[in-house]
Amino acid sequence: MFHSSGAHRGAHTAHGRRPGSEKKTLRLPCRYAALLNIPLALALSVVIWLLVLQAAPVIPLTFFTTPLLGLLNWLPVILVLGACAFLFGNVFSAAAVTLFVFGLVNFANSMKIDARDDPLVLQDLTMVREAVQAAGGYDLTVDWKAVGLCLFALAALIVCAALFRTRPVRLPRAGRVVGRLAGCFALLGTLVALTPTVYTSADIFAGFPVTNRFNMTTVYEQAGFNYSFLHTATAYSVQKPKGFDKAATEQAIAQTKTAAADPERVHVIFVMSEAFCDITNHDAFDWSPENDPLRNFNALKQSEHAISGRLIVPNYGGGTANTEFDVLTGMQTALLSETGISSFRALHKNVGSIFRTAADSGWQTQFIHPGKAWFYNRQNIYRYLGAQEIVFEEAFADAAQRGGYVSDAALTDYMIADFEKHKQDEAPLFSYVTTIQNHMAYTESKYGKAVDLPQLELKREISEEAKTMLTVYTSGVRDADAMLGRLTDYYEQQEEPVLLLFYGDHLPSLGEDYMCYRALGMDMDAGPDEQSSLDAYAPPYLLWANSAGAQALDFATLADRIGLRPNGDLSASFLGEAVLRAVGLGTDEPFFSFVDEVRRALPVVQRGAAIDAAGVYHEQTPAEQAALVREYQDRIYYRMKYETVEEP
Repeated sequence: MFHSSGAHRGAHTAHGRRPGSEKKTLRLPCRYAALLNIPLALALSVVIWLLVLQAAPVIPLTFFTTPLLGLLNWLPVILVLGACAFLFGNVFSAAAVTLFVFGLVNFANSMKIDARDDPLVLQDLTMVREAVQAAGGYDLTVDWKAVGLCLFALAALIVCAALFRTRPVRLPRAGRVVGRLAGCFALLGTLVALTPTVYTSADIFAGFPVTNRFNMTTVYEQAGFNYSFLHTATAYSVQKPKGFDKAATEQAIAQTKTAAADPERVHVIFVMSEAFCDITNHDAFDWSPENDPLRNFNALKQSEHAISGRLIVPNYGGGTANTEFDVLTGMQTALLSETGISSFRALHKNVGSIFRTAADSGWQTQFIHPGKAWFYNRQNIYRYLGAQEIVFEEAFADAAQRGGYVSDAALTDYMIADFEKHKQDEAPLFSYVTTIQNHMAYTESKYGKAVDLPQLELKREISEEAKTMLTVYTSGVRDADAMLGRLTDYYEQQEEPVLLLFYGDHLPSLGEDYMCYRALGMDMDAGPDEQSSLDAYAPPYLLWANSAGAQALDFATLADRIGLRPNGDLSASFLGEAVLRAVGLGTDEPFFSFVDEVRRALPVVQRGAAIDAAGVYHEQTPAEQAALVREYQDRIYYRMKYETVEEP
């Protein structure tokens, strides 16, 4: 099948040898029959698929027990390889490109899971600059053996591409070009057509053995990267709810009961503390009073001027922006789509928010974050949300850093100085602050040497790896708690009434498979039929007022008046509305009035589960309240797709 040729020197050579007796030489590239491309492409696609599987954090054994899942993971490889083979006219060149592309995205997925316990999705490919710059903040583990093997295979394919070619087809040049382009587009078109049909099919997905369908890392690990990547390809589009009727939703909005706003002119301060949680209050610890990392937080929870509980947020270990979105808009990330979604990536226009509601009643609104403006597209998102003043890392150029980020202490200094400036104005301040210091990863060197940090006080033995990670994380929690203490001390001294909300955006990712949590005896991976399945999504929150604020808001009756259960769980999408209600805002708006109705009936709505007003957990929302949740989802969809919000 392969063809080589020698040089003909005439009837006789100079040495008198007969024609054909001279030594034949190999002419490169070697030519082979075009039909061999089919088995070659199939074989190479399998090899490439197996090579890139090495990059997976866990190689899915389900491929061997669920043939359809294996097929759907291999199919993108052969379709892309075939399309490239038509385009380049060389199956080895096509295989090299395919290996490079699939290897790159598979390794990127592995790195992203390692860094943030969050897999790669299609929309991440539009954030290459963000990813490259953010990567410097992580202590990433690279499987150099797998990388080396892929690079060796890539080099071998490039050499083969230079050595072997198919024999040219005897067609006019124009015909060959048209045929190759047609084949390329046909195969790519097949992949494109399969994505919104087969790959995103909820029914097909339901048939695969995935233990936790709401944890995207688990989905990618157990269903395979290629399938999962395409399964979530449309995940960042707002999904139209089943049975949605635009006219009926508009009619329901028009009929919503509202009341005139009766605001108390109180300064409102939100502090969303990076990865803040109360894991150090677990029974596994035995802190002395002076060494308690949450000394201020635990004391304030007992104050008669405070309400506390657990905030049920959209994500575990990451997803800061989703919590911001839920709190600020009253909409719920999980109700935008049945698949995982980044709400900030789905937002492309002005929407109603607690910023806009407060500004309409005379508050000065602001967002402060000592991080990069482009991360999560915040520089645009906060314009869409209507914040009047937006502050990013440029304002902290000379600020002290800790753990590689602007420190909580420096951010506290900024907030106090900023409050001093704003309290001279007639307008009360409505501020949302997102901290950054205690961002993962909690490596031994994040805050200097781990052995030099305050050490853990434990009742049980845990591994050195878990101890180091917890020591580093807890050091950051101490700084967050100190921030809370300084702010409450400062606000208490003010004659101006202040309402402060302090909470975590998500729980920290503390090792693979909840390593540190398990070391402490915490089961964070409970089944969906248990209320403990919410534990991985439940950082604490604290609503506190200074003396002037407590008097202005009649804090002793506040929880009852606004329907907030002390020591209860609350969905993040209800938190912002509850604060509006606390200061007399939002009652005149149909959307927030409806959110208030949902919150009072179901304080927690979380991916089909719910907690009712009595604090009873339901694996499935009770039938009599399911219609309320469906209407909530319809109104969210209408707000995201149809509602128009003009700039003032």
